[in-house]
Amino acid sequence: MSLSEFSLSGKKALVVGARRNMGKGFALGLAEAGADVAVTDINIESGQLKAVSEEIEAMGRKSIFLKTDISSQEEVKKMVDKVMLEFGGIDILMNVAVMYHMKSVVDLDEESWEQLSNVNLKGYWLTIQEVSPIMKKQGSGSIINLTSRGGLKAHADKAMGNYAIVKSGIAMMTRQYARYLGPHNIRVNAIAPSLVEWEEFPGQENIKKKRTNIEEEKKEVSDQEKFEAWSTGPENIPLGRVATFNEMANAAVFLASDASSYINGTILNVDGGYMA
Repeated sequence: MSLSEFSLSGKKALVVGARRNMGKGFALGLAEAGADVAVTDINIESGQLKAVSEEIEAMGRKSIFLKTDISSQEEVKKMVDKVMLEFGGIDILMNVAVMYHMKSVVDLDEESWEQLSNVNLKGYWLTIQEVSPIMKKQGSGSIINLTSRGGLKAHADKAMGNYAIVKSGIAMMTRQYARYLGPHNIRVNAIAPSLVEWEEFPGQENIKKKRTNIEEEKKEVSDQEKFEAWSTGPENIPLGRVATFNEMANAAVFLASDASSYINGTILNVDGGYMA
């Protein structure tokens, strides 16, 4: 074993959905490990994606930021073309983009279902379809998808049932592509988190404070508040806390690097023991 196998020096990465939270954490983690990183998101107007790109450049890496709607094949093609023009290759593709809908699966309307599946499932498929021929030509590559504990186990919160269904699709998509692309020395894996800190509520203490405030201020709370209180509660996680962005990034660096060279088609649970 050599620590150099964890290095991403000289690698070119594309992180889809990198504007904030886990996506930002993954992008910065890959850059810290040595990769040049292109970041993309549907929202660039806020300036957050540009700021992520600037942080990457401050590490001495090359970076570009691109506005992309991954539910559109045309936009995905343009995104990949721009990355290739700037970087000349793509060694790592990381699909992190996500969309939520608070209606339960039985109450979801057709338009909302299409929005969810277009971003959370079709978008991942489109990016892999565009990037995998490049990796085939290179004879190597690592694709990492973001699924969820909800994609591996029926979600306890009914409002997240629709999300769990599409995340389950991402898990199977990962396994299928691992079989298709493995013979070309392209590894396809996924990360399944449980609970992860948010930028608005960083760290365990702030999350506990938020839950306490919700419980103390109101005896009757809305469905949205109930969901937020549940989703940030670590009571069912053996480690007793949520994950940090750095801990999630560490998993991505491992799967992107040569240290995981024989890992393919795996769903890596970074969940504090929730699925144990």
